Amino acid sequence: MAGWLDWDTAVAPTSQTTAGGLIGDGPESSFNFGGLVDRDQSSAGTSTDNDIDKETVSPLLDRSGHETGVSPLFDHDDADVIFRSCDGVDFRLHKVILRLTSPVLRDMFSLPDEPSQGDTPQTVEVSESTTTLENLLSFCYPMEHPEFMQLSRLLAVLEAAQKYDMSFVIKPLVANLKRFLPSEPLRLYAIAYRMEDGDLARAAAKRLLDIPSFYNPPDPPPELNLIPALALCAVGAYRAKCVEAARAAFLDYDWIGRRVHVSRKGNAETSSAWVWLACASCASCAGGDETFEVANGATGHRCAIRPRAWWWKYVWWWKYAWWWKYASAVALELLLRPVGCVATRSHMTRPAIDEALKCKTCAPKAAMDLMEYSEAMAKRIDEATLKIKIELPFQSPGDQ
Repeated sequence: MAGWLDWDTAVAPTSQTTAGGLIGDGPESSFNFGGLVDRDQSSAGTSTDNDIDKETVSPLLDRSGHETGVSPLFDHDDADVIFRSCDGVDFRLHKVILRLTSPVLRDMFSLPDEPSQGDTPQTVEVSESTTTLENLLSFCYPMEHPEFMQLSRLLAVLEAAQKYDMSFVIKPLVANLKRFLPSEPLRLYAIAYRMEDGDLARAAAKRLLDIPSFYNPPDPPPELNLIPALALCAVGAYRAKCVEAARAAFLDYDWIGRRVHVSRKGNAETSSAWVWLACASCASCAGGDETFEVANGATGHRCAIRPRAWWWKYVWWWKYAWWWKYASAVALELLLRPVGCVATRSHMTRPAIDEALKCKTCAPKAAMDLMEYSEAMAKRIDEATLKIKIELPFQSPGDQ
């Protein structure tokens, strides 16, 4: 997975550097890590993350109840290094643990300490917030890992983990990104595109099929400004192919005809077919003059039957029968949302069932038959679109 941080400012000490080491401004040597601005301080999710920080940090109390600037989760008496967050909270840590968890910190700690420092722990100023540091360090120390309820918090920790090259932290964090796919698919797609994570990008693009105006969200995620227009074009092309595949599956009248049994003599038997193929007892179910052929697989005998409450081959030949009400609604909706669940949604099935209740033959079986059919059709549609692969510019065709 390619990194997505600006490493030009990954390590930027604020104090002067000499051949003998780092010279601080006082008894405590002070470093400053630059890099990307912490997501907790960015415009996206600012209010949420800042509220969380305030609950965690302001105020921090020691055992005596006095306000302090030290994180209560990382206040080790035997600490030999202090990390100071961007909001001024100290983390009393151990160099030996940080060396093992981060190659970046290992290299930094290989520099000799300032002789005038004495036994005073070295202080390192970092750009991460208190919340982000606490979440990140919980992966480094033997303690319970955080549960991320806000995507912005997870991204802040992920950026910090990449900054310090903590690969063992990056992997579970990326896996946790998928939990936000249902709520923020466009943002996840942009993040995955920047990270060049093909699996996550494909999963997000699949979710975007159910959002017709995905390209014009009312509240665009900040990551959308960081990906090229080609990234959204890839989703548009993928979506067009899925629409074609979904409608081809839905308009497969041969598949519907398999529910009609044809005898060896070539006679059609519709008693076991869905009710809209068999009903002829009311005006509501009077179809047109169109017919379609069904066949006996053993003998090859074919028989033409009239669909009655059914609709014929083309989407614009609508009738007023209840089945056609359902079929026309689904066919049109698939143009906007090429996903299988469209066929099962209540606002698609309910109007047709209400109309079917007017027919004494259809009424007893309409709801059950339509539910069975719509669930089977939803599966067929999803199987058809699953074969379509989005073409991501950062991946070769063999990796799609």
